[in-house]
Amino acid sequence: MLWPDSQGSQARTNLRRELHHLRAVLDGNPCLEVDTRFLCWRSGAACVVDLQEFREATLSTLEALRAGLKPAVEHHSARAFAAYRGSFLPGYDDDWVLEVRQDLARTQLDLCDRVTAFWLSYGDPAAAVAVARRRILLEPLEESGYRTLMRAQREAGDRAGAMRTYHQCATLLERELAVGPSAGTRAEFHLALAGVDRSVGGASESADDAPWSSQPELVGRAREQGRLLSAWREAQSGCRIVTVVGAAGVGKTRLVAALADAVRRQDAVVVEARCFAGTSAVPLAPVADWLRSPALRMAIGRLDPVWRAEVERLVPEDHDRHDPAGPGTRAEGKVDAWQRLRFFEGLARALRAVDRPLLLTVEDLQWCDKATMSWLSFLSAHLGSDPVLVVATARDDEVVGSDLSARLDTLQAAGQVELHPLTNLSAGDVARLAEGVLRHPVADDELDLLMSGTGGNPFYLLEALRRTGATPGPLGPADLRGVLDSRLARLPELTRDVVSLAACVGRDFTLNLLIEASDLDEECVVRQVDELWRQRILEEHGRGYDFAHHLLRDAAYGAISPPRRWLLHRRLAQALELLYADRPDVVAAQLAEQYDRSGRPERALPFYERAARAATAVFAHAESVRSWQRCLELVGEAPASSQRDRRELALLGELLPPLNAWRGYASTELEGYERRQVVLGERLGLTTVRCTAAIALFTTTFVQGHIAESHRWGKQALTLSAHHPDLTGQAHLAVAGSALSLGSVPLADRHFRMACDGAGESDFLPIGTRTAVHAQAWWAHAKWLSGDIAGAAAASSDAVQHARDIDHPYSLAVSLAYASITLQLVGDTPALRESVGELSELCEHYGFAYYGAWSTVIGGWAEGGMAGLKTARAGIDALELEGSLSRMPYWLSLVAELHLRDGNPAAAVAVLDAATSFATEHDDRWWLPEVLRARAALSPGSGSAVRLHHAMALARSQSSVTLLERCRADLDARPPT
Repeated sequence: MLWPDSQGSQARTNLRRELHHLRAVLDGNPCLEVDTRFLCWRSGAACVVDLQEFREATLSTLEALRAGLKPAVEHHSARAFAAYRGSFLPGYDDDWVLEVRQDLARTQLDLCDRVTAFWLSYGDPAAAVAVARRRILLEPLEESGYRTLMRAQREAGDRAGAMRTYHQCATLLERELAVGPSAGTRAEFHLALAGVDRSVGGASESADDAPWSSQPELVGRAREQGRLLSAWREAQSGCRIVTVVGAAGVGKTRLVAALADAVRRQDAVVVEARCFAGTSAVPLAPVADWLRSPALRMAIGRLDPVWRAEVERLVPEDHDRHDPAGPGTRAEGKVDAWQRLRFFEGLARALRAVDRPLLLTVEDLQWCDKATMSWLSFLSAHLGSDPVLVVATARDDEVVGSDLSARLDTLQAAGQVELHPLTNLSAGDVARLAEGVLRHPVADDELDLLMSGTGGNPFYLLEALRRTGATPGPLGPADLRGVLDSRLARLPELTRDVVSLAACVGRDFTLNLLIEASDLDEECVVRQVDELWRQRILEEHGRGYDFAHHLLRDAAYGAISPPRRWLLHRRLAQALELLYADRPDVVAAQLAEQYDRSGRPERALPFYERAARAATAVFAHAESVRSWQRCLELVGEAPASSQRDRRELALLGELLPPLNAWRGYASTELEGYERRQVVLGERLGLTTVRCTAAIALFTTTFVQGHIAESHRWGKQALTLSAHHPDLTGQAHLAVAGSALSLGSVPLADRHFRMACDGAGESDFLPIGTRTAVHAQAWWAHAKWLSGDIAGAAAASSDAVQHARDIDHPYSLAVSLAYASITLQLVGDTPALRESVGELSELCEHYGFAYYGAWSTVIGGWAEGGMAGLKTARAGIDALELEGSLSRMPYWLSLVAELHLRDGNPAAAVAVLDAATSFATEHDDRWWLPEVLRARAALSPGSGSAVRLHHAMALARSQSSVTLLERCRADLDARPPT
């Protein structure tokens, strides 16, 4: 049966082979039963077959329905719905598969209809609504499902929900089939709104047949459509990202929608999202919208629990269990970059679990948060050959010169993104579009007026035509905004009130939010929203509504007087707080912004704090920092008091970790906040704060290259740590590291020892590394400078092993970085290459930019030649770019050596002179003797240089700091050359 074209013996051989492989996969699972005559599958506790579970649960549900047993219907239907997680064997199109697939799909639809009817007859419309929603997800183009859902919503008293269902149905039918809802569907809709006064707002029963109910044909975009379809075909062999860039209103959204329609007809999965202006956007909001779609929710259910847990950081199954402010998440997103990468990988794996080609669209990328952009960059590299296409739209006027522009340039240079520009329509295309809308030819003079007034911008062209339903009079560029203002001004007063409230939301919204925030009754709000939908000012989107174009939102918001804005923002804030009382973190960013705009900073502050912690929990450090900084601004507006100082100090403690992770610990912005901590700690008499701030400032000033100042902070931390033993190890490390760079090797050696002895198992530096690992790795350099070569190698090796034992990637990266320097010092080039290779891979994977630059410089030295010189220079440039100037004399000496190897002593002299100058200016003296030795060897008077060379080598081997300083004095005494 399985191999009809093979001989019996060959077929049996094939069967034995397949059974062998199957048994290996099952790994002892007893579900397979084989004897000489039968091959059987035995389901049981060890194995569940979803198809069999679905069929059994369906039969049990039908029996319960016939018997009218409510608990049994509830139990067995839940089993059946849970077992049916999508199409049967998606991706296969054999005839037998198609037949079974259709049969199962129809069985599921029939079950939904029967269960919905049962709950309606039982008097439980809420249960019926849940099942009816499932039904329209399974077969979105069957109007009967929408009618059933509207009936259930009507009986549940949810008229707003019934209206949205009707709008969802009408939008989908227009998009997919270019038709409107049937008379039966419209009748059910009118029944749902039977209690609404239909004269309110000036609407009429004939609104269903309004001339603007159909979307105009897409014209003039054949070439652009072809490019997007080509990108879709290419994406079938690997993930691609495309960004359509153009002016506001040029038709970017419509173009992408046309691609989505074409892709849906190929049985691909299409998931949509959009970004919003302002500060209320939740980090990774577009990604969350994608993951909440039904197709991706089913894919997430198939993930291993470890990856599903990462996805649920962003889109939890149970909001009550997900508390970004709780201790389980707050500690995870602060500086641990490898956890951020793990989180990103979990989100990417959710996409990989979709078993069909996938199109992700996101509108208005210019307002995208930094975390989403970082994830998109990660996604392109991670998905590899998976058939995924991401298509974004962006406004060119807001992209130029922005952070997004730089990010897009980087992605484009790396081949990760394509930019597709979109321009205004030509005169011929304008004529075609106008004729299609007006349904009569357009004369040349009329066309000239349209072109001069709109410039061929499709949105303004349609709005101009919509204004009168005929060719408009002359329009100047300044009148384009007036077209929108005029359209909104013609709305009835009640309808304008609802538009104003919707504009103040600043993003998509639910009807419940408008109803709760409005001073109109529910029926009136529902009627106005219906009228706005019919006039294409609002459109059905996601779980609610949004403006059909952000230009309409801008025009509506601009028409509101400042005092009324203040009132509407306050109403929206109060409504959001009421509607989300059980899960405020979901809307914390929105609540903060609404209260802030309504003049209630005391109410905005706690929600900014919640929003910041939620952002940190998903590693959105830029967004977290922005929220914490706004908190500081609000606290700073309060009258001076010790209570205000304590509040500011607490906020600084929350701000610094995400700022460190985002900007790096050489950031001058970070330094400013750390210095403020010191001031507040002194003012309040808090030695713990002063000590931790001093340790943090040691790190920042040291990396910046201000060695003497970093030593002062280290000594201050050591003094203060006498009252706080848990900080002693870190304080000793601060003194040791800065003393070493100042050239005080014995002092450094002593404090490194005490740092290692005093560091506890849970002792982490502010930068996120284990104190003991960091101290031991750095101690190796002091040992080498003291002449203890074996001790240096042992300390370095022990630090790397310690980092591996605790399985802490950041500490491992640091230990490998210091080990690479140690191996260069002792001259073990093969081991050095191995260490640099692992360090480079680790830094690239986790984004450790600072230590990645170390690996670049040392790797270039190990490589040698012009290529190595170029690589080392690139690493130094990266360090200078982020302001990380410590150890610069050492890095420059490596470059000088590369010049010498390449036969260019003049260049080596110039680099060594720069290193000497830097060491003197920044007190970075630990490598200065070696720089001076190398420089002396290249000076005129070789005999003196050779003597100096030997003296300094002897000084290092005999651990004589005095002799080193004598050599320095000898060199300084030489006449300048």
